[in-house]
Amino acid sequence: MRRVPTTAAAGAELVPLFRDHLELCKVQPGETVLGFTDTMSNQVYSIALAAAARVLGADYFQIVVAADESWMKSRAIVDAWKGSDLVVVTATTEWIYSDAHNEALDAGARTLMLLEPEDMLRRMFPIPEIRRRAEVSEALLAAGTTLHIESEAGTDLTLSYEGRPAMTQYGYTDTPGRWDHWPSGQVVVAPLEHSAEGTLVLDEGDCLLNLGRYVMSPVTMELREGSIVSIEGGTDARLARDHFESPRDKRSYGVSHIGWGYEHRANWSALGLRFWESGGVMDTESYYGNMLIAFGANFVRILKGENRAPFHFDIPTRNHSIWVDDRQIIDRGSFVIPELRLDYQEGPSE
Repeated sequence: MRRVPTTAAAGAELVPLFRDHLELCKVQPGETVLGFTDTMSNQVYSIALAAAARVLGADYFQIVVAADESWMKSRAIVDAWKGSDLVVVTATTEWIYSDAHNEALDAGARTLMLLEPEDMLRRMFPIPEIRRRAEVSEALLAAGTTLHIESEAGTDLTLSYEGRPAMTQYGYTDTPGRWDHWPSGQVVVAPLEHSAEGTLVLDEGDCLLNLGRYVMSPVTMELREGSIVSIEGGTDARLARDHFESPRDKRSYGVSHIGWGYEHRANWSALGLRFWESGGVMDTESYYGNMLIAFGANFVRILKGENRAPFHFDIPTRNHSIWVDDRQIIDRGSFVIPELRLDYQEGPSE
């Protein structure tokens, strides 16, 4: 598996792939595509992106910033985002949950996150089936106001998201004010900040994504009024406690978003030893039939969340059961909704 290209010339190999993806993002002649990178970004992607944009007749330019979040204070850079039709971000630092990103979305920019290795971009290239599952999942969440989560390991958790929209990902961004991540296939909602109540149990094989590790022994988290109040277990619990404590901000313990994945090509075991650099992030987040929960920041405009913690911790899990109000969506990691099942076949159009 090729993780890191050894020469910038490798970008030439990716131009057809990136062109096909930009076409899904509806890049048109005369549009402005901004490649936003930092000093730790994969420059091969920047080369391929620039060529693909030009092939489609778009104007392309690139901004390279330091590998930190200082750029968010620059009006010139934020205005460049707002003035672009499509912003493709290969920067390695956190930017999704930021005022700069919200301003760009409000201005109508389409934004795309691009960090995963080449093999994942190819294996999970966007297909209509993932878009269809996104739309089905969005409709299911729109029809309810409460999520209930259970597992045989001991999870029993209830959350309200009344008034909050679902945010879908299907791997490309094709409408003004939309963000997505290539590759991906998941839906989430931001629960009301004080609504989560109950117990979340991370079982063996679940993923502490920010720590780049799979859970080796159960971790029990008790949630009250929307936030974690205790984390119990062995080594993984101790590491999780340390990570939650690192920003010294109580908002880090609040539920950010929760939902499920529907990407059947995702590989649960793909997570590498190092976060982002080795890939596997979207394999676990988008995994078919997973339950993805996150803690910390959620104030991106699409979610309408209010948590502005300087922290975000994604925890993909397997073998959970999920209900929207009284309607069951997933039973122990398997979809029960026909339109989300792998054997679903659309009938003839009328």
